[in-house]
Amino acid sequence: MKASNSARGLDLDSPGLFCSSYVTKSELARILNVARSTLVSWDGIALYRIDSYRQAYPVKADGSTDRSCPLSPYQSWVLSRVGRVMQNLKSAERVKNYIKKYPQEFSPAKFQAQFNQVTRGNAA
Repeated sequence: MKASNSARGLDLDSPGLFCSSYVTKSELARILNVARSTLVSWDGIALYRIDSYRQAYPVKADGSTDRSCPLSPYQSWVLSRVGRVMQNLKSAERVKNYIKKYPQEFSPAKFQAQFNQVTRGNAA
């Protein structure tokens, strides 16, 4: 599995983590060097505050969200961003407010733009 992370540390505007394939929450927690329970907490924050994150999960036959499946590269990126914001703001409530104020920072368009920027930089 290949992942790249920004060398700029925990800046809120740094690109975040880009995984080249789907990963489990346990794998992503290991990559980000956090406890799985921490990652699950970040997943809960993202699930209820970022529509595109929630919509990236498959839907079960009963209409519920299948949160047991592996995370997409977009979802992994979102969780790395939520974790970065959490490390900077130190409070789940502040992170929720940040997401509410800056939803574009967690959008698929932002993911794609940063992914393109990072892959261009790696190709040079």
